[in-house]
Amino acid sequence: MAMADMSVIVRRVEALRRDASERDERHQTITDARAQKIDNIAPGSMPDAWPRPITANLIDTSARQLAENLAPLPSINCASGVMTSERSKKFVAKKTKIAYSYIIDSAFKARMPTGADWYLTYGAMPIVVEPDFADGRPRLRIDNPMKHYAQYDLSGKVISYTKVWREKASQLASKFPEHAAAILGKDQPFGRQTGGDTELELIKYCDKNVYVLYMPERRNLVLMETENRFGKVPVAIARKALWDDQERGQFDDVVWPMLAHNRMAMLGLQATQQTVRAPLALPTDVQKIPFGDDAVIRTNSPEKIRRVGTDMPQAAWQQDALLQQEVMRGTRTPASATGDVNASIITGRGVDALNGGYDIQVATGQLMIGHALEQALELAFEMDEKYWPDAKKSISGVINGTPFEETYTPSKDIKGNYRVSVSYGFASGMNPNQALVFLLQLRGDQLVSRDFVQRQLPMDIDVSMLQAEVDKEQTTDALKQGVFALLSSIGIMAQQGMDPTMILTKAAQLIELREKMPMHEAILTAFKPEPQPATAPAEAAPPGTPGSEGGPGVPFGVNPATGMPGGVAPGQAQLGPGGKPDLQTLLAGLTSGGRPTLSASVKRSVPA
Repeated sequence: MAMADMSVIVRRVEALRRDASERDERHQTITDARAQKIDNIAPGSMPDAWPRPITANLIDTSARQLAENLAPLPSINCASGVMTSERSKKFVAKKTKIAYSYIIDSAFKARMPTGADWYLTYGAMPIVVEPDFADGRPRLRIDNPMKHYAQYDLSGKVISYTKVWREKASQLASKFPEHAAAILGKDQPFGRQTGGDTELELIKYCDKNVYVLYMPERRNLVLMETENRFGKVPVAIARKALWDDQERGQFDDVVWPMLAHNRMAMLGLQATQQTVRAPLALPTDVQKIPFGDDAVIRTNSPEKIRRVGTDMPQAAWQQDALLQQEVMRGTRTPASATGDVNASIITGRGVDALNGGYDIQVATGQLMIGHALEQALELAFEMDEKYWPDAKKSISGVINGTPFEETYTPSKDIKGNYRVSVSYGFASGMNPNQALVFLLQLRGDQLVSRDFVQRQLPMDIDVSMLQAEVDKEQTTDALKQGVFALLSSIGIMAQQGMDPTMILTKAAQLIELREKMPMHEAILTAFKPEPQPATAPAEAAPPGTPGSEGGPGVPFGVNPATGMPGGVAPGQAQLGPGGKPDLQTLLAGLTSGGRPTLSASVKRSVPA
């Protein structure tokens, strides 16, 4: 890189730092407040006997509690539209697993609580996508937003990203041995060397063309420079809502009310100490003052014995309560969120009303973080395809308790489709129990589909695999119900003179096979029909001959001439064999002496 280009970068970074100087001061103030370094904020405000505040650090506790609600990861879906073919569903399912592998391999779930905390405290959460050339895949990393400087285009995408931090000189010298002399100052005149524990400032700059790491305290010594082969700035930043050009955290305006609240508590403690240690006021007739347990003071006016104390004015307690209320209002943390609610005088609906603003914060934070995560995953897909297009990779992990293992090739399984959908569910911010009931009510009235409900669940699931498992379970249950129905008809079969032994034998065989194989395979094996013995073909009779059966286009056993069963004469289709009347008709023609009559009637019955 030419020196002219380097000078342009240095001037650009200096301008960014100058514009964000006010923001950096706020970041340092809120950091000192959370670390309870009060002397850095208000020197001399803490007495020597109490170097730390005696009140709870409401900024730290509120940030941690709200960050824990924001930390759970959303569901990821790579479907770009309505999928009709099975091939497109498999493509989307594999691509979704690839996206989850980026999250799992980067340990993103474990880093989300810290990232959510930074988002609330500093108003931003940068997600940096870095190529891991050792493993051949992209990695997602949440960067500390303190002293980060980003430039955005009109669409909100990052066009340059700068990060400033400090590191010990000895560590830098070991990382960059070729620059060790310059880092430690051994090349400086008059022996102005730098100790190994001295922290030096580093600046890392990135745009679509170049990566640069340099040290401004060493005359802008360039430690590393490389071309950006990716062609984009691989950074996505979740930002809180802005009303000007300054990033503001949630607790920037709460520092001073919290310090005032602590100061009032310190004054109350001091007043109590002075009251306890105040001198005694005694009547004039007391000549001796005994001390110790059970000491007796003899006086004619015992009601005049008292300590000369300093009573706290009522306005002081009112002011302290007002400051505490202002701190709670500034952190936007309701009392119900910390469990400080008198449950005997408030209803569940009232608790939900108190948590209304708290839930809105969670929903808004999920919206911003989810949007940044979408951009980061799209960058990861593009980086994976550009850096390792033909590499065959194996991925594995667990999605909602379901393990998966897959192989993919970026050029084949990504194919330029980088779109990712990240969703916390349309009921984000709601209580999980309320959201589940709401989804079930919509599904019960058939306002939404089952697929929609599955994709809105507040958990990580593979919708395609989940629905396949549900279908398989329902089909297996239907198979079992069919076997149960067959077994329940054994009694009727026995009453009709049929032999149920074969069905009982197959059911017993099914029990044995179920211990060795799945239910559907056991049913197929147990009820597999036995092979029939081969028989010699009989000589066919001419069509129309009584007793002839079958023919071209005629079912077996049917006379093609009459359309009646073989061996049945015309007019005898409703009679018994050979045209004989049935037994009931013959018995009806007997006389009282048991002799048959000379006339016999024919009775034809048509089934209803």
